Amino acid sequence: MKAVRRLFHFAASTILGTLRSKKIITRIHQRQQLQALLKQAIGSQHHAKDTALLRTLLILDIDRFRQVNFSLGYKSGDLLLEEVGNRLRAIHGCGLVIQSGDDEFVLLIHASTQDQLSQAIQSIQHVFATSFIVMGQECFITVSIGMSAVDITLTTIEQALHQADQALLAAKRTGKNKLVTYHSSHAQPFSNQIQMETELRKAILENQLILYYQPRLELSTGNIICLEALVRWNHPEIGLIAPNEFIPLAEESGLILQLGEWVLREACLQKARWLEADILNYQIAVNISPCQFQDESFSDKAIQIIEQTGIDPAFLEFEITESSIMQNMDTTVAVLDKLCNKGISISIDDFGIGYSSLNYLKHFPIHCLKIDRSFVKNIHSNKDDWAITNAIIHLGHALEVQVVAEGVEEWSQLEILKETTCTTIQGYLLSPPVSAIEIEQTFQANNNIPVMIS
Repeated sequence: MKAVRRLFHFAASTILGTLRSKKIITRIHQRQQLQALLKQAIGSQHHAKDTALLRTLLILDIDRFRQVNFSLGYKSGDLLLEEVGNRLRAIHGCGLVIQSGDDEFVLLIHASTQDQLSQAIQSIQHVFATSFIVMGQECFITVSIGMSAVDITLTTIEQALHQADQALLAAKRTGKNKLVTYHSSHAQPFSNQIQMETELRKAILENQLILYYQPRLELSTGNIICLEALVRWNHPEIGLIAPNEFIPLAEESGLILQLGEWVLREACLQKARWLEADILNYQIAVNISPCQFQDESFSDKAIQIIEQTGIDPAFLEFEITESSIMQNMDTTVAVLDKLCNKGISISIDDFGIGYSSLNYLKHFPIHCLKIDRSFVKNIHSNKDDWAITNAIIHLGHALEVQVVAEGVEEWSQLEILKETTCTTIQGYLLSPPVSAIEIEQTFQANNNIPVMIS
């Protein structure tokens, strides 16, 4: 039997290794093909009589496409990508439209004037301002766009692609759903992904990571009731690096499991320090990535870390995204029940942007719904966002769970949330994420915030 297992593991590792090698080769081949197609398109345009004065390269990345696949299924995801490509190819001025990745498109725009270029860009943005109908399901998607000018006398195709990549990363860093034109300041602090992954591995081992905390306020009492732990990377040479710059890489490389364990352990240790000092008697919320939650050993490892740090599990809340919990219902219920039986609270994060089945939702042992910030952002100016937010709040009341509005930054948002009987808020209006020391200095005097907004 052991021999059979060894043979199985050997065969599996061999197959996986081959697939990884093929995937790497395929990516290199795709990049080479992409450069060749761009050179051909620019070359033919360059020799034409109506040579374009402006050539612009755009890289479009569909935001949260993984969640679309999780929610609607991979077939629907493929059909959605096909429709995106069709719409983009219909835009006047798009000399080339190439799907260069699972959720990425490269566009080459030819324009004779700045006005023509602006019109083409506006047409691209309009593509994603309208809904898509996929297998009878209506959905809206957003894109992050990186843009780079192409001057064949100064810039190689490879350089233009690299610059558009950097601009795309800058767009994602600033909250996604944005278009950013390349500037030299967008250059990555790391020369390539491999270097960044190596540095991130070192960061986890050498304690370069730190936790920031953002408070959650209960509107009825004006009391802080929870602190959300948010990881930051304090690089010894570069300085503080925001999570949206390294979390995607951690997920892609598998480092997110190790990183997630570090975050949970450090949050537990910090809570233990606060308990020992008899300050900040708040619950701590820890984000659980989809990769973590889908890992078979997740619940056992989490419980082990909690037991090792010696804190009461009731002081912890796990924030799990809506898309994560909808993958395998039976497994999800079993894992959530196991965690809840230990006393850990469960919060559904980014609620409203996925496609939860309300039939299953009633079976999940959840304690909190967190309304996605995309709805809260325009709640005072967009009636649809107000309606969705209001519906989620009433759903939470019906399920007898807490409802948290994320991303509250303006007084007008707060006033509307009060009217809709939202129970709890979180956002920059109250406080940005700050270090443990700053949290202690600001909130340890009492449970109330310095300037009462309730």
